[in-house]
Amino acid sequence: MLSISLAVLAPALLAPQQEEPAPESSPWKVAFTEGDVWLKFRYRFEYVDQDGVPREGEASTLRTVVGYRTPVYEGFSGLIEFEDVTPIGNEDYDPDPTGPPSPFPVVADPDGTEVNQVYVQYDSAEGTSVKAGRQRITLDNHRFVGNVGWRQNEQTFDAASVTIGGPWETEVYYAFLHNVNRIFGDDSPIGDHRMASHLLNVSRPVGSAGDLIAYAYHLDYDDVDAFSTTTFGARLAGKTGRDEGLNLLWAGEAAKQIDAGNNPGDVDAIYYLAELGANSGATTVQAGYEVLGGSSDPADTFQTPLATGHKFNGWADKFLSTPAGGLEDVYVSATAKLGPTKLQVVYHDFQANDGGMDYGTELDASLVVPFGESVTAGLKYANYMEDGFATDTTKAWAWLAFTP
Repeated sequence: MLSISLAVLAPALLAPQQEEPAPESSPWKVAFTEGDVWLKFRYRFEYVDQDGVPREGEASTLRTVVGYRTPVYEGFSGLIEFEDVTPIGNEDYDPDPTGPPSPFPVVADPDGTEVNQVYVQYDSAEGTSVKAGRQRITLDNHRFVGNVGWRQNEQTFDAASVTIGGPWETEVYYAFLHNVNRIFGDDSPIGDHRMASHLLNVSRPVGSAGDLIAYAYHLDYDDVDAFSTTTFGARLAGKTGRDEGLNLLWAGEAAKQIDAGNNPGDVDAIYYLAELGANSGATTVQAGYEVLGGSSDPADTFQTPLATGHKFNGWADKFLSTPAGGLEDVYVSATAKLGPTKLQVVYHDFQANDGGMDYGTELDASLVVPFGESVTAGLKYANYMEDGFATDTTKAWAWLAFTP
């Protein structure tokens, strides 16, 4: 009987054994083990000498960012990013303009740790992308909506947004904003601005003329009624696009702003920009004229509270809010590249839009030097010379950024 059993079982025992298929990884396991991780460091020293402030300011801070993005699963993905700002050495600066009186000038780089971004995203095969949660939003050149990336504590938004692309080359962007996480941090009374605001931005190329953008931004603040406005306008920017020789650059923009929500003012202000430049090889020269409207009524001024203000109207940050008489900024800039090194010099002449009062002039300069793909060093300088508005101010920066 035993021999018969062995004879029957032998073929099965001697046959090659097939491996059992490995169990499929769950979407949760994949999400937490196969995503992208990033780590960024930026050390910066900022010096401020401002007339009317007793002491000179010196801010030495380190910004650390760590983030994680999940893989895409059936169109869905998620992202979380933390941001920490830590002073290094003495804190000889005022990080919050709403705090008690300080002998030091304001350097808006408060210490603290925050969730910078956290959102869920869905991307369809047809080119539509939806995000819900705390997110970075930058539109066009940041003139109306930006992340204020120059400051150590980035501006982000608690929002729901959708981007619709398509084969017709038109991109439609819409966002509903619930809260602005501002650069002043969670501990400041002006660190968050609650709102129920809407952003609509539509862009498409228009042949050799460049890219045409139309927008409508309805801002309805819960706690800063004077910022509640509706702005609608259009922008056209482009270049000749030649790879060699002389390239022409241009930009034109016009917008109108009116009061909205519970704004106590009667706002009816205009904005326009004309910019022309030329690029040849590693050198670019540009000239521009930008107007933010104002009038004899201090409440009737064109404001951009969600902008990356540091990019515009001088790096000394004297015009982050538009003065009562509005602002006219005539500027020229020159940029030169020597290999990866970039040198830029900008000159501004400021005056009031209403009444023609002289405000002052400013000279800015910067030098940025990358070292490979991971390290970037920079120097920056701003000198505002008042001629009827604010006070003489000199600022200087040195920074080192490292991304492992």
